[in-house]
Amino acid sequence: MTSRAVNLFSSLVLALSAAGSAVAGPSGSEAPPVAVSVAVQPSAVSAGSDAQVTITLRPNAGIKLNKYPKIKVQVPGAAGLVAAAEGAIGNAAPPPADHLEANYYKGVVDPLVVTLHVDKSAARGAHEVPAKLTYFYCVTASGYCAPAKVDVTLPLTVR
Repeated sequence: MTSRAVNLFSSLVLALSAAGSAVAGPSGSEAPPVAVSVAVQPSAVSAGSDAQVTITLRPNAGIKLNKYPKIKVQVPGAAGLVAAAEGAIGNAAPPPADHLEANYYKGVVDPLVVTLHVDKSAARGAHEVPAKLTYFYCVTASGYCAPAKVDVTLPLTVR
């Protein structure tokens, strides 16, 4: 190969590797579009009773949360700890085409509450209950909209 061919080949490899990293998308260091916080009441629950889990969503600046499709949380059952549970907030149907802005929460989003039934044989101590939170959001500036599926951990203390 001539030196000109080597330079051309090197330039092509560099260009392709730069294009490949641009196509791959963000490195995952971007902040999620919505801040999620979880509160459990009571803070320590007796085996065989119920705990109320409140999930609060705070959209970051420039993000709008949709009312349709509904914001949902699903808790799979964990044998010997909690029964399966789910909760949702939002609308069951989309807004009319002439009122699309009605589909977005304005400012504060209603908290999402789900009741966990703790198994009567649940072991004492601190537990982490996995859950899946799903919501749909839109970026105000670009109009880009997408679904989000987030793993959430529900802290549960059995006394």
